[in-house]
Amino acid sequence: MTQTTSLLRSARLDNGLRVVTERNPAQRSASITWLVPGGSACDPVDRGDGWATLLSEFLLRGAGDLESRGFSDVLDRLGMRRSVTADTYHQHVNATLAGGELLAGLDRLVDLVLLPRFPEAALDAVRSLCLQELAGIEDDPASYAGIRLDEIRFPSPFNRHGLGEKEHLEAATVPELRAHWNEVARPNGSILAIAGDVDHDQVMDLLEQRCRDWQGTGPTPEPSGVAIGGELGIERDTSQVHVGIGLTGPVASDPDQLAFRTAIGVLGGGSSSRLFLDVRERRGLAYSVSARYSEGFALGACTISAGTTPERVGETLDRIASVMEEFDAGPTDEEVTRIAVGLRAGGLMQQEHGPARARQLALDVFRRGHARSTAELLAEFDGIDADDVRRVVSTRMGPSWRAEASRCLLGPANVITEVGRAGA
Repeated sequence: MTQTTSLLRSARLDNGLRVVTERNPAQRSASITWLVPGGSACDPVDRGDGWATLLSEFLLRGAGDLESRGFSDVLDRLGMRRSVTADTYHQHVNATLAGGELLAGLDRLVDLVLLPRFPEAALDAVRSLCLQELAGIEDDPASYAGIRLDEIRFPSPFNRHGLGEKEHLEAATVPELRAHWNEVARPNGSILAIAGDVDHDQVMDLLEQRCRDWQGTGPTPEPSGVAIGGELGIERDTSQVHVGIGLTGPVASDPDQLAFRTAIGVLGGGSSSRLFLDVRERRGLAYSVSARYSEGFALGACTISAGTTPERVGETLDRIASVMEEFDAGPTDEEVTRIAVGLRAGGLMQQEHGPARARQLALDVFRRGHARSTAELLAEFDGIDADDVRRVVSTRMGPSWRAEASRCLLGPANVITEVGRAGA
């Protein structure tokens, strides 16, 4: 069954692979995002934490009848810019190339997904890259605090950062990785999106021919158990204290998602936000402070981040709490309009960037069940209503929401101890 909305078309192959294309007559390039089950939440908990990252490095190292060098040369001759990255649920196979080379490039990407070679000789180099990335996470204290916050705020298997465990990375073998990929990388659960210079019917003809023997259903991990929650202190001999506060948020399919995003924008989304103006500009308590919202498929999240000095961390936390309490009254009409205009402008620019548009199409299908046209997206932004935003603030962002927050602080030992004692 095929759905058509303007130049946006979607279909599903008999094996379950979902395909969405959006032709843009003004573009001469085509951008691909192929979501294939096999993200970090699919990694075996007991022995495979980090396999998704290893796979993302391995998949471009030869496919079909071509070894690593030959495969790379073919993609280069097609002018293809490409990458493979792992998120929580999927491997993202991304590519951009001239529209005239789309079918030839897509044919090679089918090899990558269905027939990766996993050369034994590349394992040491792949493992080394992943171990280096894992070892480097503590070099950025703010990011590290965010990673550790996720460990306590999310239930398993979503509490893993994806870079893996050192012991698991070191013990992984090529036969294990190949078997894991063959198990999780299935068509039912895969989503292929193409934006730009694309002919939907030609794409479908190629996929129906190449993927007819590809069968099975990939995993869609679900939350297991409950999150640890509470507060985590990380002692580091630093001159700053990095604060992360984790709160819940609507999932992507929730009707309140856009109003919630707007509210978070008013609260901490930029230099005109309440947190920035109060905590940083007026009081000079923190050199950075912000709030951001991440929609997800099974879990949504709001994160408040701040960087301050050891002497001012207590006052910074107090002011953040005060601003959030004052926000119970809701944003003004002017604040909502400002954020709505920014969201619309950002959304419009994203639609004009091929790789970003392909990614959004694929994630829309995964998180919402259908892809949205540019007109639909802009209409949603135009429909943001101040009263609706205030309703969401009053019903979903009140005292009980704040009381369930998790908190991570990274800084000198005496400060971590003092703040922890004050919050007890």
